[in-house]
Amino acid sequence: MKTFSLTPIEVLKFEDQWVYGKQNSYTFDSKRIEQELIINVKKIKEEASYTFISYGEDVEVDVRADNTYIATIQGDTSDSLDVQLIVSGLVNGKSVLTEQVGLDISKTITFPEGTEKAKVKLRVSGSGQAKIREISLSAFSEELVEVEQAIYRSNQEAEYLVLTNVYPEKNNLYRNMFVHRRAELYEQHNLNVDVFRLNIKEKALGYYHFENISVLTGGQKELTKVLNKKKYKKILIHFVNEDMMEAIEASHVKQTPILVWIHGVETEKWYRRWFNFTNDSSSLEKALASIKENKKRTDFMKSIYESTALNIKFIFVSKWFKEAVAESDTNAFVKNYSIIHNVVDDQLFNYVKKDPEQRKKILSIRPFASHKYANDLSVKAILSLSTKPYFNELEFNIYGQGALFDEILAPVRSFSNVHIHNHFLPQGEIATIHKEHGLFLCPTRLDAQGVSMCESMSSGLIPITNGVTAIPEFVNDDCGFLAAREDGEGLAESIDYLYHHPKEFTRKSANAAQRMREQCSIDKIIDQELAEIMY
Repeated sequence: MKTFSLTPIEVLKFEDQWVYGKQNSYTFDSKRIEQELIINVKKIKEEASYTFISYGEDVEVDVRADNTYIATIQGDTSDSLDVQLIVSGLVNGKSVLTEQVGLDISKTITFPEGTEKAKVKLRVSGSGQAKIREISLSAFSEELVEVEQAIYRSNQEAEYLVLTNVYPEKNNLYRNMFVHRRAELYEQHNLNVDVFRLNIKEKALGYYHFENISVLTGGQKELTKVLNKKKYKKILIHFVNEDMMEAIEASHVKQTPILVWIHGVETEKWYRRWFNFTNDSSSLEKALASIKENKKRTDFMKSIYESTALNIKFIFVSKWFKEAVAESDTNAFVKNYSIIHNVVDDQLFNYVKKDPEQRKKILSIRPFASHKYANDLSVKAILSLSTKPYFNELEFNIYGQGALFDEILAPVRSFSNVHIHNHFLPQGEIATIHKEHGLFLCPTRLDAQGVSMCESMSSGLIPITNGVTAIPEFVNDDCGFLAAREDGEGLAESIDYLYHHPKEFTRKSANAAQRMREQCSIDKIIDQELAEIMY
């Protein structure tokens, strides 16, 4: 946050007494080097999800129930390591309150009456090194409402609220990164915003800064309190849900104009994601069990599409998605809407003319959390190309993370020219890696736009993808290749064609970059969004 006006009466710091919990699924060591606590964690059992590291053998610290506390953990992690701070209050020796605080996030804590002691521990998952600069509990004599007011005042200039279900943070860079990029661009165009990340599991107000954007976190009550205390001109919602609308309706400002961006899963029928339950009967059973919840969600979307009680306008990122999914799946007709594509940062993803040799360097940056991203088709394409006499001239770099990562990529791990990176990249690094490659391998089974594909096109990479769902609104034969649905061989044929036609590579690369500037550039899209926001 920009400023915080209250001064703590006490700051409890937790330095270097961290000891390993009683589990054998992880190894752990820690040491302090100057101002940093260095923690090395390695997961030794693949099936293990997480473990805890305790502070001291059984260390309890004194707290006062009539104080308000802010818990903070600040630092950096490497590789796949995730670190979160857990704070528990103790009444009569029993834990009665647990707050979970993410890296570089601060969260308010009020201990219940009778609390005299508290304990802290770290929840760790994955493997890597953490460099922790601070773990603390700051005590304030002011009541919770006054501390919350001070947090609200930290970004007094904010006139608009961006409301979303998830948002990037230190350990989760790719959680709605495109929403964050919008917030940054709004700020650059003198439109000051707060971001509120709604998670109904959270019962306290949290706050953090992500790349100069002020972010508030909390549940429904916290959102309602923010709306009551800060009078925003408009609420800008991404991935709308019932919890958001209930919190707005419970506030004093429920007639505030609302813009709702519709991106995908929030308005789809369950069968749209058929690809996630084709492997075994248990996945199908899980999908069938979710039908009731899915109907509840699409009924909710129909209700807000047709609502006359709230002042809502909808933004769809593609024409296909509005007509073929949103309206079709909810049996609704949306009257008040605009179609505005997701923005592509053509300044960050700038175009530099490609050397024809770069057609042999193929990049893939995709999540592996769902079959939606069709990474298995990329593997099929690589296996097909492996039979070509020139295969060893090609170089593949595959970046990503997710539950399906190891399983999907197993068939290509043995190839020396296939480099597998089990992590994601910050936007700046992606832009740099774009400069080193010529093709972007991004098959899909369902996309409302395909933002990472569009970003690669802006850099001059030629997209190798499938001509399904909304993709043909952004790619045609002049700037990319559209294989048929489920056609891994078609992806391979596209790469083969470019290998044998370097002049076509140069032409299509330039066309891809130009198309993105005409269709999704910052100036074009942000001007459209600002016109909607400030109307």
